Amino acid sequence: MSISRRMMVLLALGLFLVAVTASAQDGKWHVTGDNGEIVKVLPPPAAVQAQENHGLGTQIPTSVNGLSVFNASYGAVPGVLNDHGGAVVSNAAFQPIFYNGATAASLQSGIDSFVNNFSGSVPGMTVIVQYSKTGNTISSTVTHVADFVDNKAAPRRISDSGVQSYLTGLFNAGSVSANNHTIYGVYLPQGTVSTSGSARSCTNYCGYHSSYTYNGITVLYAVFPYNDCSGCSLSGKTVVDMETIVTSHEIREAITDPVNAWWESSSGYEADDKCAWHNLYQQTGGAWVQPEYSNALAGWPRGCVTP
Repeated sequence: MSISRRMMVLLALGLFLVAVTASAQDGKWHVTGDNGEIVKVLPPPAAVQAQENHGLGTQIPTSVNGLSVFNASYGAVPGVLNDHGGAVVSNAAFQPIFYNGATAASLQSGIDSFVNNFSGSVPGMTVIVQYSKTGNTISSTVTHVADFVDNKAAPRRISDSGVQSYLTGLFNAGSVSANNHTIYGVYLPQGTVSTSGSARSCTNYCGYHSSYTYNGITVLYAVFPYNDCSGCSLSGKTVVDMETIVTSHEIREAITDPVNAWWESSSGYEADDKCAWHNLYQQTGGAWVQPEYSNALAGWPRGCVTP
């Protein structure tokens, strides 16, 4: 083989490896957003089966204070989350934003009950305190900021950039106050397709969290499509059940990894990713939530923790 041809082969191999690495980094849990940024999503249950540690989402013969611990269903087992230097959210708040009255009528009472009981819940929120940093302490409570119910017509489609523009409009109008510790949960109407880049709700994700800058403030937000589609449904679960499961996932991830804080270096999974769609349980009040991953810090065992 000539030197020039050998160089061409090596160059092609290098480009292939770069492409494979980029694909592995993004994977099924990250999508490329409207502006080329990485957006962290919760894929539909069936869409991630190939990445599942089959049979490993089983109970570990370990319990602490009556709590059960399960192996992670995704990523490394036992797996370690790494501190990547970004800040976590201290004294977090959550504000549900319902796109219109019909959305509120269907979801609001269930979401409100979930948020009120999720705050301070054991182990739902207490387990994430271990991801605190020096001078940047995570609280087990999350303040429920008064809901905002809008009156907009349901769009057929709304992009991630469209959600950001929508929130900016609410901030500019004074309808919602902007700060860097509230997670703004945007609940979309039935029939509205959410998109982020080329990814779309139901096919690629059931919800996601992200951030953008508004007047120098890092705005944290989560987007919740109306999960009545086949991809984002589970047997025996109502739409409200699906929304509270996804909301529990996104609230905790927005707190523990708002912008490059805690995630597993070997796989890219965030804490809630490692326990997604397995060992779901009902918290006080009856809302369905998913387990949170414990990194074996502050006396917690390693694994997905449930009551």
